[in-house]
Amino acid sequence: MESADILHLLRKKRLSFAEVDRRYGLNQKSSIHASRMAHEPGEQALADVLGIPAHRIWPSRYDPQTGERLKPQPAANNKPKRSLRHRQKIETCGQKSQGAAA
Repeated sequence: MESADILHLLRKKRLSFAEVDRRYGLNQKSSIHASRMAHEPGEQALADVLGIPAHRIWPSRYDPQTGERLKPQPAANNKPKRSLRHRQKIETCGQKSQGAAA
């Protein structure tokens, strides 16, 4: 499941990643970190709040036979997922941002 899908499910429950962190006594941004990369405490908190087993949310982080968390995690699970937010072009006052075709 992608981070955006998890956020959508949280919003349906009127929650945020920050609220999950506070409820479970996690460090700031732990749950959002868990939605993108392997982070066991955050994974468990999100799974509990969403009512979905963690191995169903992140199948690549868990053994498909037993449902137990993989230790150590595959290297691919520890690479941050790229966000395209920083690449979006923003128009201000009717002017296109630099780099946009005129």
